[in-house]
Amino acid sequence: MFFKKIHLRQFRNFSDSQVEFSKRLNFIIGDNGQGKSNLLESLSLFSTGDSFRFADNENFIREKCNESFLKADIEKNDLDFEIKIQILKSRKQFLLNQKKVTSSELQKNFTAVIFSPESLSSIKDGSDQRRRLVDELVVSVEPEKALLMADFKKAHKTRNRILKNFAEKKVALTETKDLLESLNPSFLRLSTQLTMARLRSINQIQTDFNYAMQNISKNSSVETTVEYLISGEKMTVLDSEIILETMQKRLLELSSAELASGVSLVGPHKHEISFLYNQKDSRFYCSQGQQRAIILSFKMAQIVYHRKLHGEYPFLFLDDVLSELDSAKQEALISFLHEINTQTFITTTDLNLPSAFHLQNTSVIRVQDGKVIEKGSP
Repeated sequence: MFFKKIHLRQFRNFSDSQVEFSKRLNFIIGDNGQGKSNLLESLSLFSTGDSFRFADNENFIREKCNESFLKADIEKNDLDFEIKIQILKSRKQFLLNQKKVTSSELQKNFTAVIFSPESLSSIKDGSDQRRRLVDELVVSVEPEKALLMADFKKAHKTRNRILKNFAEKKVALTETKDLLESLNPSFLRLSTQLTMARLRSINQIQTDFNYAMQNISKNSSVETTVEYLISGEKMTVLDSEIILETMQKRLLELSSAELASGVSLVGPHKHEISFLYNQKDSRFYCSQGQQRAIILSFKMAQIVYHRKLHGEYPFLFLDDVLSELDSAKQEALISFLHEINTQTFITTTDLNLPSAFHLQNTSVIRVQDGKVIEKGSP
């Protein structure tokens, strides 16, 4: 699976640009603020339907323009796919081979693994980032779960709207309780299914995760695990009935607090995920370097396990990540990239970086002021 070429019109700081890619390794090089990450972001839109930088639609559209247009040609399993994306301030529209699709369908068919400075900081940052890491893993392991996540988000949004309307005194208590009572069964069902998918994925990747961490740290005695907690309670078994009962009980306990706050306080959007290093929470017992090594290992394991399950590698996007790693971790990542056969995109300001890689089919794309000014070999 690989991107052959893309066409961007009025996207970010790109007015009208076309780029062809190598099947193997693509360096996107330029000074800060020139459009390197914007180019990588466009690729993530084709594979996930969204940005890895949490952008609103209007942020994608070039200044003084009304819409953006993106087009990609992708080859997968010897078949050609064309993806078109139209971005308006109010919505995004996706076409796959001229047929309307959802972002979840793109995510299901064109999986990508993204390394960014934000992802490397997931352990010390908020729990939202750690949940996002695991949800990206879920889609890699079970691509059809992208649709489940979309359904859960809709139910969550609806439930929050009901609670907010009551908190703002727009709807009476009796009507609010009736609405919640009708919605809660489906909300809890989707919550349970998503939680189960997360736990399955975490369990399945554990061996590869630990192996990757031992390789990076060059310490065979290191043990890394992922702990999943619901309302502070560690979930150790894959039992949907126990998970459902746990959330049902918590929903009753927090019903008054939800009505007062106007938001849903129970569900997978509130679950905590901890990365343990030798049985200790890495947030409190690991250095920044160790925390980054843990996330690096987790992402590597995701790539390896995706290949085992699906017979192909996902796309790999690295946004200015190598500069965030010390020399030992850079070396480990470069060695890993030599071992896997996946199309990789790396943004960097370091013009000497491509020389550290000894791969055929390597392309260097130089970006300046929203334009591709040069494309060639290292």
